[in-house]
Amino acid sequence: MTRVLIALAGVMLLAITALAAVWLAGQLLAGLGAFVVGASTVLWKLLWFLVMATVLGGLVFFVTSAWRPGSAPAPAARPFGTAEVRDLELGRPVSPQPPDPTLVQRLVISAEAGSDKDGQSGSQAPWDPPPRSDA
Repeated sequence: MTRVLIALAGVMLLAITALAAVWLAGQLLAGLGAFVVGASTVLWKLLWFLVMATVLGGLVFFVTSAWRPGSAPAPAARPFGTAEVRDLELGRPVSPQPPDPTLVQRLVISAEAGSDKDGQSGSQAPWDPPPRSDA
């Protein structure tokens, strides 16, 4: 009779352990399912935000590039190599402006009034570079 009771206790323990393992697996799968559902919800909302930001950004880009208040409309694009005479005149070089005499005077004064690295005045003879050897 003792053997039967020990065998019955073993079967009961084995059944309880199996039920605990099934319960634990269910808990883990439920947690994993909640995580997957939450992650998919977050990703869906992120996708919705990106689509809306793209659409609204494109709309803003289109409106700002097309709407120029108070100016003439932009000319239509022409195929490459079909430039008009007017376009060629716009590309000619600009004549140089005369130098500003006050700027030149300030540069000369600042170069003469300073001192060199040794702390001596700038009244010494200028440094001459060594002669070039074209050998």
